Amino acid sequence: MTTREMPLIEEVPSLTAAAQRLAPWGFLADPDLPDRPGPASLIVALRDRPTLRHYDPEVVEFWSTAGGRGTHEIVTRSTRTPFVAGVSWGEIRIVDRLGVANRYVSFGGRCDADRIDDAVIVALTSSAPILRRGGHSQGWDDGADAVGAFFGRLLVTVDYVPDFERRLADATPLARYAAFIADADARDRSLSTRALDVRPFAATVRSEAARLRRDHLDDWACGLDLLSDIGQT
Repeated sequence: MTTREMPLIEEVPSLTAAAQRLAPWGFLADPDLPDRPGPASLIVALRDRPTLRHYDPEVVEFWSTAGGRGTHEIVTRSTRTPFVAGVSWGEIRIVDRLGVANRYVSFGGRCDADRIDDAVIVALTSSAPILRRGGHSQGWDDGADAVGAFFGRLLVTVDYVPDFERRLADATPLARYAAFIADADARDRSLSTRALDVRPFAATVRSEAARLRRDHLDDWACGLDLLSDIGQT
């Protein structure tokens, strides 16, 4: 088994069940906000031969952590399996044989892959949302643009605040998500009612802030602690 560094707190997914769900498809993502916040999954079939009936992924790319620093991970049909890795925050990409990609943003989780019949089945799972960020065969989820902008601020903070990258890597996916929600909620509270009316994601932010404070107080507190450093940049 190939295993990458990072604590894995999400439950182990059933790759056999994932393969059955993927039988007619190349990939499936679930869930999308605001339907429910998580747990979330992105399952992908890397088949030996493309079906030519739909989008046929050949590569899965994401970020993990090694030694407290981000590292780029790639899973293909030639990856040694079974494969298990922690997923850090950032972009997830699935790419087909033509180089065309579908993109997602994630707050972290785990990646499991194994060969089942004629395909390598890849499952990325998270206790926080995995949001679609456009591509060949999908649109954008509400809030994905805001998450992308927030991740840009994380990159700046990593460059300027000592030890922030390690602390961010050590945080749970829900704590990173809580930092994003707390930041978005604070920004929304400065807007007028009219401005909020044209921001449909604002209602999701309010409900998610209340849920995290109520049900995940430790992650909420850790998110606020991370946010205090992000606010310095």
